Amino acid sequence: MATDVAQRSTKLAHVHLGVDGGAEKFFVRLSRALAKRGVEQIAFIRHDRPWRDELAEHCTVRELKFSRSHLKRHFVRWGVSKEIRDFGASTTLGWMSPSSKWMPKPGPDMRTFLRLGDFPDGFHTYGNVQQLIGNTPEIIRQAVEMGWPAECAHMISNFVDPLPDNLQPVNRSEFNTPEDATVLIALGRFVQRKRFDLLIETLARLPDPVHAWLIGDGELMNDMKLLAKQLGVETRTHFLGWQKDPTPFLKASDILVCPADDEPLGNVVLEGWNAGLPVVATASPGPSWLIEHGKTGLLSPCGDADGLAGSIRTVCASSTASADLAGRGTEFLRARYSEAGIVVRYQQLFFTDKHGNNGR
Repeated sequence: MATDVAQRSTKLAHVHLGVDGGAEKFFVRLSRALAKRGVEQIAFIRHDRPWRDELAEHCTVRELKFSRSHLKRHFVRWGVSKEIRDFGASTTLGWMSPSSKWMPKPGPDMRTFLRLGDFPDGFHTYGNVQQLIGNTPEIIRQAVEMGWPAECAHMISNFVDPLPDNLQPVNRSEFNTPEDATVLIALGRFVQRKRFDLLIETLARLPDPVHAWLIGDGELMNDMKLLAKQLGVETRTHFLGWQKDPTPFLKASDILVCPADDEPLGNVVLEGWNAGLPVVATASPGPSWLIEHGKTGLLSPCGDADGLAGSIRTVCASSTASADLAGRGTEFLRARYSEAGIVVRYQQLFFTDKHGNNGR
């Protein structure tokens, strides 16, 4: 499916039609890292994304507005393809399956990749996609099992930015949280598979000094607030909404919790290690792949509130054990998920053909 070109420019186009979440943060992070290495980029995104200005610091940005008219959508797609070619991109990278419908047609001067941070649900809109990139082995395994050619599927994980040395944590008192509380933090969209309900049920099994900060937004927010009230932990469950930069909240917390049933990677695990936190998680695919149980974090069965509560009690019981988990997690992050190591793999994939030629 892939087309080889002996010499490729280092101009890259992105098609990103997602909203807010960990994948969007990594999109901005990767494009900034590529820009630092001389890659000129253009990005097509939805109108009025909260990270638009941050992206525009290093990337030409085009904001798209969509119409329900099928005919107008064809004109938008044609316009995107034309601008990508006028820009001179040799490679287009789509982000997540919805972007596959807006990819330009590949050819001798254009290769197309689609990056998946979630499990594929079919390839019916992938007509202009030549190659897939998944950020976990399980995503790639499922894609190949579903019929995608193995030689056109690549696994490249995420990286996170080291936190600034002068980063100041938020003041707990501003969020009705005692200074002496043990603060659990969880981040993500309020959708069923993220299992914020499991975390609230877990909190109800833990004593009063333990509080939970839930960062994110979504359709189940009100349901989660109701559940916290029903379980009698509404004063210990803090809904902090969507935060453009959650790192000051991570620095003010004690334990990163990932309670998901179906988490392909778990950017939050990387974020927790990056902030120097011990990580406890349920054994969904991503965290199970990232975490070595008992060494870089603690895993418990999916959907098991008692098991998750047991992991948290283990961390709380010993400051030495907590520090050891956090330290080993951070060491693992630095060794395996550095910006330099991850970005060079993208550069090799985008701008080097099978003969080793590149656009530099």
